[in-house]
Amino acid sequence: MTKPTFTLAAFLAALLCLASAPRAKERASSPAKKSAAHDDSNAANAGDSSADEGKEVDDKPARPAKPGAIKPGVSPDPAVQLLEPRTYRLKIVAKVEAPEDAESRNVVVVAPVPMDWPEQRARLIGSPKVTPGAKYSETVKRGQCATMKFTVPLIPAGESAGVELLYEITRWRMEFASPTEDLTLPHGPPPEVRDQFVKNDAPGLEMKHPKIVGLTRELEKEHAGENAWERVKGFWQWTRDNVEFKNGDFRGALFAIEHHCGDCEEMSALFVSMCRLSGVVARSVWVEGHNYPEFYLLDSQGRGHWIPAQVVGPPWFGEMTEYRPIFQKGDRFYDPFQRQYVRYTPQTMKADGKVKPKFTVEHLILADSDINGPTYENSRE
Repeated sequence: MTKPTFTLAAFLAALLCLASAPRAKERASSPAKKSAAHDDSNAANAGDSSADEGKEVDDKPARPAKPGAIKPGVSPDPAVQLLEPRTYRLKIVAKVEAPEDAESRNVVVVAPVPMDWPEQRARLIGSPKVTPGAKYSETVKRGQCATMKFTVPLIPAGESAGVELLYEITRWRMEFASPTEDLTLPHGPPPEVRDQFVKNDAPGLEMKHPKIVGLTRELEKEHAGENAWERVKGFWQWTRDNVEFKNGDFRGALFAIEHHCGDCEEMSALFVSMCRLSGVVARSVWVEGHNYPEFYLLDSQGRGHWIPAQVVGPPWFGEMTEYRPIFQKGDRFYDPFQRQYVRYTPQTMKADGKVKPKFTVEHLILADSDINGPTYENSRE
């Protein structure tokens, strides 16, 4: 049986200690090993703020919220409480370097950027710093993700081009605070995310495999007669109790069942798969270095609520103490360069030329305290 290595009470106590401590010097925290913000490592990767010396930082006031945007600290869903906010800065640097002996032409870069969610405020500070001659734009897919597009017609041999963005991020702890006994299954997903729930499986969910279908039906029988909340909690508990945390490349929901191990991606994929097979709308939430699922249920008034769960680490169900920036929500995104659907919006680049240029995207979290939270590894008895 799994057992979290860090209790919620201990974590909240640590938060109180941090709140009362003097402000520390800003430090830069680079993302974990997976470039698309989905590694479970809890290392802060902190460095001295001098790493930013020599780079101009635009310190203009943050842009005001757009009309109709979420007010900081005010939940648009009265059933979800937003508590204990933390604010910090996130710097994103995308860079393309042409080979020493060849120019790069018609360069196009696409990458996810943070956007507003009920539990997150993302404000761009100043304007994007773009290489002269390049173009920059952003696209927002409501309820799913925001992406940046950076284009430059020519990068001479041995030179580079890029864009630098600086955001102010505010994240809130979430807690579902309404009665759960009357929650029911929705007739379908909200309109803004409907294209995430097509007949074809999302990559890695493997919902048609007999082993995943069989496990779901077995758990449905075990929780027959219980309300929707308890049914979903049964999927969550089985995943936590039967899948041991082991970090690695993404291998899918089926791998978690067959090998009884996986990291946050396998465990979230398994939970989401079982929920969807049982008629529960569910999706993955992708934050810097981690992901976790959330599910969607209706209350007695027919109002829908997105409710978070943590399948690895602290036993949070209906609550989430997570402060790292959210980059996207969902499990099925179209990659325009590969021309296929992928599990998350990738950081990707294409260019014309004899030799492919070097492409990097760096995330630097500038915070005066550790926003990574507790370890997300489970231990087994």
